Amino acid sequence: MKLLTPFYGKHLEYGATMIDVRGWQLAAVYTSVDEEYRLVRERAGFIDYSFQSAIAVAGRDTFNFMQKMLVNDLRKISPGRAIYSSILDESGRILDDSIVFWVEDNLIIFNGLFTKYQTIDWFKKHTPGFEVSILELGTCFLALQGPKSRDVLQKAMDIKDLPYLSLKQDKLGDIPVLIARCGFSGEIGYELYVYPEYAHELWDTLIELGKEYNVGPYGMGVSAILAIEKGYLTGGDFYEGSTPLELGIEWTVAFDKGDFIGKEALLKRRSEGLKTKLMGFEVTDPKVVASPNDNLVKEGRVVGRVTYRGVYGPAIGKSLGRGWVEIEYAKEGEELELEHEGKRTKVKLARPRWYDPENKIVRG
Repeated sequence: MKLLTPFYGKHLEYGATMIDVRGWQLAAVYTSVDEEYRLVRERAGFIDYSFQSAIAVAGRDTFNFMQKMLVNDLRKISPGRAIYSSILDESGRILDDSIVFWVEDNLIIFNGLFTKYQTIDWFKKHTPGFEVSILELGTCFLALQGPKSRDVLQKAMDIKDLPYLSLKQDKLGDIPVLIARCGFSGEIGYELYVYPEYAHELWDTLIELGKEYNVGPYGMGVSAILAIEKGYLTGGDFYEGSTPLELGIEWTVAFDKGDFIGKEALLKRRSEGLKTKLMGFEVTDPKVVASPNDNLVKEGRVVGRVTYRGVYGPAIGKSLGRGWVEIEYAKEGEELELEHEGKRTKVKLARPRWYDPENKIVRG
């Protein structure tokens, strides 16, 4: 079955090349990858992420329930703010990750990837003992990203003082929106959530507001490049047997907050020591771009495997990728070989956060 977002007609109108991702018909590219990359890095562009699964948790026990489900600690934030976290099963395996929106005292939104119904079932399985409701939100959204995104939106609403990882309910012109200052590009950005009946009006409004900067849509092809340059994880990086510890996001795990699902498994794994770790790598030949499941080799032996696909990173000027590596080789600067299409190419392991590693841009 083909799954369409409310923006599907706009994708076709703007000449998108469409791809199928788990049934969803998504825009891969509208003009060219190079042009759309420059659009986001130099001006501002927007992308349809409505395939993501927005799930609302509401009720008097919302806070305590989500503290059990999330690895991060909601006490770090307050209503009107957002936090990055993941949810785990009892073995510590990541089921999904998300920027979690604390909208109001008793309303929190978990905006995951393609796992909506699995996540809803997982949440509902753990509701006994909590007075909460788990609801599928009927919203869609566009993410406006780029150094001029604030200037574009400021023409129609007051967002100049909205801090990074904050959100508010407002109007963009006549369109009621939930706007959050976050994104998946490594640039200043905003996500605008609306009901489907406002989808086309939101698209047209962003085009009109952004005329000064020639704002337009960008596709999933550019989204992957932006995310990998920045070091953002994708679902493809959650390799078999990995937990937040192997994936380099232990900083999100609040071991001191009390009980949460997966805590004991993480403590056990941490005490026993890790066997693998997710690492970035730079390919010596910029024309070689890694594919998922390509082997990483050391002295003729497979010691790792590529997770999500590689990309050429224009801001870095290198072919980049990520993969899991046996822990003894998981060191920055370690040289391995990439097995790709029957040939081996030298790669150097790196911290997988190349673009704005200190987050100065996104917080600006």
